[in-house]
Amino acid sequence: MIADTAERERAFWDEHVPPLERVLRRYERGPDANTRAMLDALEPLRGARVLDFACGAGLTAAFLAARGARVTAIDISPASIERAAQRAGVAVELVAGELTAGTFAPSSFDAVAGRFALHHVDLSAIAPILASLLVAGGRGAFLETMALNPLLNLSRRRLAGRGAVASYGSEDERPLGRADLRLLRQSVGELKLSVGQMQFLRIFDRNVLRGRRPAVSRALGRADDLLLRMGMARLSYHQVVELRKPVVTTGVAAPARGS
Repeated sequence: MIADTAERERAFWDEHVPPLERVLRRYERGPDANTRAMLDALEPLRGARVLDFACGAGLTAAFLAARGARVTAIDISPASIERAAQRAGVAVELVAGELTAGTFAPSSFDAVAGRFALHHVDLSAIAPILASLLVAGGRGAFLETMALNPLLNLSRRRLAGRGAVASYGSEDERPLGRADLRLLRQSVGELKLSVGQMQFLRIFDRNVLRGRRPAVSRALGRADDLLLRMGMARLSYHQVVELRKPVVTTGVAAPARGS
């Protein structure tokens, strides 16, 4: 990351680390539908070496460890790592600092994960590093905010943070667009998108209505669920980016049977 951007991100997340009680409540509720889809994309996890990139307060790392993974979690925010240490326990190795080419040895992990992580970083620098850390055939899954819905893109540019419309996240974040997905595909390998729960009208409820009208929230949620069943997942603001690093073949033909 560019030095100024890295410092702003570090300061933002040091300031916004959630209280331990909130982290514990979220863990007890279990993963939401999209986080569960991200975790499922990485299975089988038992015994797998997994990197939780930009781990924050350690919630994803805890979910991964609960599924039997051997987890290493890294975050640029020391305060977030301190909170993660209170939640994660001995099953997770925690690293405070920026991910660089020299942080871990190549092929150190069977899988990499991240929850709302990639849209905070310079993908041209981070994607090749993540690819190098995966073993051949390794998997990646990232729950991300996406710039694939023109209406949400317009609303983000023109309305977010103005009047009664809420704005979330740090100054330097930006949703992933098609160019970012091409870069990830070129850097890592196979890529596909999936959605556990549609987040389109639910985003309107979150940012504008603030969930203050339960009946309206339920109606908007049902409408989102219908859109997902109709095959409109591309409109979701939150999607899981699934990656797989190709297995390198030697080009040597296998001996014929019976030879």
